[in-house]
Amino acid sequence: MKSLAFFLFFGALSAQAAVLSPSSVEVKFSYMAEFQTTDTSDAVTLADTHMQHLFGYLQSPAMVSKYKINEDTPGVGAPRLPLNYEILKNKKKAGVRTIAYKTSGILLLNKKMAKDLIAEGSWKITLPSDLDNFYEEKCTDEHYNSYGDFWYFYDPFREGCEFLRESPLASQVVIKISAIKNQLEDATAELEKIRGDNDNGDLFQITTINGFSEDAKNPGDDGRLSFEEVNQWLRQAGFKETIVAKYQNRPMHQFEKSVNKKDGSTIQIRITRLLAETAVASKNVTFAKFFKHAIMNADVVIYAGHSGLGGNLDIGSLEEKAGPLEFNPRKRQIFFFDGCSSYSYYLSMFEEQKSKGKIDILTNGLSSYFAYEAPIHIALMKQLFRVNANPSWGEILKDMEKPLEGMTFMLNVGSL
Repeated sequence: MKSLAFFLFFGALSAQAAVLSPSSVEVKFSYMAEFQTTDTSDAVTLADTHMQHLFGYLQSPAMVSKYKINEDTPGVGAPRLPLNYEILKNKKKAGVRTIAYKTSGILLLNKKMAKDLIAEGSWKITLPSDLDNFYEEKCTDEHYNSYGDFWYFYDPFREGCEFLRESPLASQVVIKISAIKNQLEDATAELEKIRGDNDNGDLFQITTINGFSEDAKNPGDDGRLSFEEVNQWLRQAGFKETIVAKYQNRPMHQFEKSVNKKDGSTIQIRITRLLAETAVASKNVTFAKFFKHAIMNADVVIYAGHSGLGGNLDIGSLEEKAGPLEFNPRKRQIFFFDGCSSYSYYLSMFEEQKSKGKIDILTNGLSSYFAYEAPIHIALMKQLFRVNANPSWGEILKDMEKPLEGMTFMLNVGSL
């Protein structure tokens, strides 16, 4: 095949809103890389597959240790997807293709790491040079150990896995790093606007969806336990509870309470909570339909569960089950996607859907754990319920990360 120059533009960086994060900053990055494969997919798709191996590199404990980050933190950074690609070479010989490409975009990096890399202007890493054979089960997660999951879960610094950073399987890539302007931590969250008449009178509607960790039939499933922990906290906080649905695999609870403001007005707080199967492969349509209703009507939408490597909240997949998702341009909203790497998967995806209304999107740059789900959500709800206060996003995010005791999931908020 002749050499082919091809450029795919996924979206201008200037169109993306910068995020605010207590632990992290966004930086611009770009690099050139080359690899070989026998795969017959189009070159841009293969370049994107190659790039995805950044996830494993960025989530290695070795990177955490190198930059003296809290040892329990599950990584140092994440790319903001999608990226821009330019195919520089696409040649085929004896059934083997050699593909070279350029890519550029934005990385969310831990502040400690970002400071060093911005000063240096570049970051030397390794990425696959033999894409077809870049797999070794002992170098990845014991549960998610398939070839298809390897790009996310592998650790090239694990003992006995050094060959994943060496020729012929890998080669060095130099990533150029430069600073960009991030949001200030004192940026107001403007909570008074979503708690006011936000196209639904004096009703302040919070809708939450919890996914199961592993098994909807298990009463001790971590997702179910987190769901019940927050329910119990709401009861103790004086909310009136109504059980809307009792199904074991899709219970729905509603909590309501009237709160008086200093000016004498009253806010009706309603929290509608669903526990359901959220996997993209699930045939159950409850989650998709509930989520569709939430994004049209709720002031705050909270999702807590697996990201499914980007599949569980994929808009196209949800629309196949529930029909077109309609975003209300008259509403100001907060979305919190509390799943692994939701910054990479969902921030840009949902920013693009809200062209008129104001939307703040909270995501995680790294993996998040079910064990911390309830305390993080309770911290957010406490801020939402402070009807006479209007805290900054910096205050809110720091409060949400307090239960982590120095660890971070690289929680951030992107605003339009």
